[in-house]
Amino acid sequence: MTLCPKFMKRVISAVLIAPVFLYVIFTGGVALIAWLLVAFALSIHEWYGLTKKLNGQFIPVMVWGCVYMFISYSCFLALREVYSVNILFLFLGMIWFSDIGAYFIGKTYGGPKPKFIARISPNKTWSGFSGAIIFPALFAVIWSLVVVSHELFPNDTPWYMECFIAGSLGAIMGNVGQVGDLLVSFVKRKAQVKDTGTLIPGHGGLLDRIDSMLLGAPVFLILITLLSYVL
Repeated sequence: MTLCPKFMKRVISAVLIAPVFLYVIFTGGVALIAWLLVAFALSIHEWYGLTKKLNGQFIPVMVWGCVYMFISYSCFLALREVYSVNILFLFLGMIWFSDIGAYFIGKTYGGPKPKFIARISPNKTWSGFSGAIIFPALFAVIWSLVVVSHELFPNDTPWYMECFIAGSLGAIMGNVGQVGDLLVSFVKRKAQVKDTGTLIPGHGGLLDRIDSMLLGAPVFLILITLLSYVL
């Protein structure tokens, strides 16, 4: 697999944006809220650009998108402020590794026809989907054992049980991330556009970059809250 120019643009954009993003996450509070408000405004702007191209469906889809994104951004903030920066990085890592696994495994091995939900996202393959599940599961196991074991599990929890729960959580979030991606891809397909915008070189618009997180944040917040009650 050769590295294409688009991939290099993705890497450069990530290198430039990541330090600022990491800073506001570590800082939290006002800095994170300001960052999320700007991101929310940009997301609404891109969503408006999509929905105005949907004949006869503008109002319901626009309202649904605004509510959906408001809930998502609120849950993202809650993961940092109600729980911890380590829990938030567990979430981010699972989403990122899901995207990484889907990209590299999908590009390396491809997949037989029919492709994975070809009508919505024709580039997705079954091999890529498997990578999107396995990679976040492995990350969740490692991160949970090394960093957040004491935050997720009681002290007397056996290590193999921690591995099972963390791996299951990672696999679930890998699935959820793919569904979140497909939700935005479905609207893009209906609007007959490839990207939601041109804000981030190599990635397209902001929504193209965070589509997995939008669904992932509320689902992960629910799961992590239920886990705290069960354990």
